[in-house]
Amino acid sequence: SSALAKPCLARALQPQLVARAMFRIAAVAIGRRALLAPRAPLLAAQAPRCFAASPLEATSKLYDDIVLKSVKEFQANQKAVSDDLDAELANNKMVLFMEGTPDAPKSEASHNIIKMLTQAQAVPFVSIDVLSHPAILGYTVTKTQRNRAPHLYMNGSFYADHDGLLAKFNTGELSKDIGSEATKSSGVFGGELPIATY
Repeated sequence: SSALAKPCLARALQPQLVARAMFRIAAVAIGRRALLAPRAPLLAAQAPRCFAASPLEATSKLYDDIVLKSVKEFQANQKAVSDDLDAELANNKMVLFMEGTPDAPKSEASHNIIKMLTQAQAVPFVSIDVLSHPAILGYTVTKTQRNRAPHLYMNGSFYADHDGLLAKFNTGELSKDIGSEATKSSGVFGGELPIATY
């Protein structure tokens, strides 16, 4: 009975053995083709990589392009945009043109402005997101002649940009000009700022 089992086992394993043999032949053929295929030299000169040599310079150029397009968009819709935004400036004591919103600033400069205004307790103010439409950025850039937002307006006229506010904040002038002691805490934590999130 063991003699009968060996031929049956050999017939059962035969398709598997044939498949393995075919796989080995194919692998050898592929290997030969790979060996015969022409190869690039190992020390071939590589093409120059394209990247910004100065990321800050590239970012500055990109922002300047955005400002240029925004000014063109503002000029194309000047009457409608000016009417709406001039009304905002006339109806509010402080208007901040910033990237994002006070709860979610979209640039470091805008975030810093919000922190400075919070520290000085400059309330109330209206914020306008210059990234919501290109014509809005074009409006404030044209009005202030300063390319980099954020811009703060007081009583309808330009007050300062980021660098100007930072200088006023550092000297204490910002708190005197637009700050309010009335919103600071009283009691045990008297004179401290209320809790805020940025």
